[in-house]
Amino acid sequence: MNSLTYELNQSPYDAIKKGIMKSDWTREKEILKLLIVLLPISLYLLQVVLSVTGHETDTLTTGETTLGWFLEILFAYLATFIFSIEILFSSRIALKGRLFGETIRTQTYKSLYTVGAPISILSIILFIANYSESLTVITYFFAYFIMTSIIFILFLKFFEPISIFIFVKLINWWRNRKEKVRITNNRNVIYVLTYSVFAVVAYLILFWVSYFGYISAFPNGDAIIESANFNQNQSLLYAFGFDMINLYNFLTLTVLPLTISIIPIVYGLKKLYSKSLGYLTFFSIILPISILLPMFGAFGLVTFGADFYWITGQTSYTSVFGFNFFTLRSAGLDATLIENNILGYLSIPYIYTRYIFNIIIWSLITSYIGKSFKTKNVPKDENSLSKMIFSNVDELMHFDDYIAGEVPYLITQSDDFKAEDLITERDEIKELMSLLEKEKLLSELTPSDENEKKRFYFTLKYLYSKGFVEIFRPEFSYDTEIVEKQGLYIIYDDGRGLFDYSFSKEFDQDPGLISGMFSAITSFIKETTRSQDLLKTIDHGDIRILIEYGDRIFGAFFIKGKQSTEIRGQLKEFVSRFENKYAEILKNWNGELIHFKEDFKLVGQVFKEE
Repeated sequence: MNSLTYELNQSPYDAIKKGIMKSDWTREKEILKLLIVLLPISLYLLQVVLSVTGHETDTLTTGETTLGWFLEILFAYLATFIFSIEILFSSRIALKGRLFGETIRTQTYKSLYTVGAPISILSIILFIANYSESLTVITYFFAYFIMTSIIFILFLKFFEPISIFIFVKLINWWRNRKEKVRITNNRNVIYVLTYSVFAVVAYLILFWVSYFGYISAFPNGDAIIESANFNQNQSLLYAFGFDMINLYNFLTLTVLPLTISIIPIVYGLKKLYSKSLGYLTFFSIILPISILLPMFGAFGLVTFGADFYWITGQTSYTSVFGFNFFTLRSAGLDATLIENNILGYLSIPYIYTRYIFNIIIWSLITSYIGKSFKTKNVPKDENSLSKMIFSNVDELMHFDDYIAGEVPYLITQSDDFKAEDLITERDEIKELMSLLEKEKLLSELTPSDENEKKRFYFTLKYLYSKGFVEIFRPEFSYDTEIVEKQGLYIIYDDGRGLFDYSFSKEFDQDPGLISGMFSAITSFIKETTRSQDLLKTIDHGDIRILIEYGDRIFGAFFIKGKQSTEIRGQLKEFVSRFENKYAEILKNWNGELIHFKEDFKLVGQVFKEE
């Protein structure tokens, strides 16, 4: 775990906004293509499972089906598998500087395409041969699978950033689980406890209000639900009533509990340093009550159990003056799930965790709205540093936490601060704000004298209350070896050098020689190994050469020390920005280097020190 590194330098909320605004859907298309390849296999697997469990005779015309549960469980496992691979890829998680998430994704998708395509064709043939009479099942399965796949990839950009954040938090917690840091404001767990109790009371009141509201609004609700069965024709009034019941149930049994659950967590975590302690406290109150409430005829804040029926579309008609007018209505299918068969066992993790994960994910998204992240490299010794990722706090740290000095807070000028604000301030404030033109760790600013240390806290409190400074606390960190940058070379795909930059005066190599060397090495490897994989790293003593590829160019970065996700990420960004900047020139490059002479500015932007 100590050798793991990752790339996360913005808040989940900012990452969500950036992902949604980005118009590149290449990755989503790849995932959709993969899911379509797996569709015939899933279809054949459906009939096999239904046959083994003794439900092969269930059809949609009976008004009950196991199909819905199979689809739900299958896609939950399939989506979890694909989503996990995407998280490993997008988080740029690396072991000793090597991005294994990217390798896992490439190899897995390649294997699934290679093996899945012929198996899918075979599955279609076997299905037609054995289950040709199940045309209705095929139609519903195909439509649901495609619909769910599209929804999955559309929401990928929304849920992936917060999932990466949770993943990195778990890595950081496991890595530092043995470290004992005394955080005074963990005493503020009483806030989470109090808010949780208020949430339960509020929910019980609103639940019984909504229950009696349901009885008043739908006095014949049971009859409406029964008439909505898939194999029955329903009156127009009852069809409208069924839609209203579903909407009412969604608001009162899904939206209301989720909202009431999120509020105490969001406000409680503002008072608490440890998020894990906050969630542990909250669920220790909520879960037992949610288990007990169904015994008294009520639903809990967290629902445990299977759905009663599935909602689908069904053609319906009404007769007017002897003519039948057809339309589409919402219909219900009894959700058959026999708990002692394979579907029952496979559904257990899904049924009992979906609402818990809903609460965790939505509360974290809400908590990090408006949060800003900062990254800082903190030297540990002459050979290593700690890369720390901070988020801004909602309130000033407790005095006892400040005195203990165990949390490395980061202090910086706020974005709203202006120099004119200091005109009437005393010299001490002006001097301190001058120091904060560049962000500083709290330990760098804190006086050593005990009396001055106490005085400085109240000065900091004053600056924070005035909005002059922002305070950031560490979210996670990892240690990495200090890397000494040597030289950067951008090379055309035919081996000609485009641009070079030396970070060290001692490193002065002939660009033409370097370009020729890479051209020879890559040609040699392709010819001798017959491999289509691209060369990514070359190790030679204490020098490492990192290589990243674009469409028409590739970049070679010479460093001393171990590679890291940060260094490789910078190289990849530079290659991408360089290629985008000169896209038209690179299409038919004639060898002129004058176009690229000013790109040392781009080097400064990309390879900047945190």
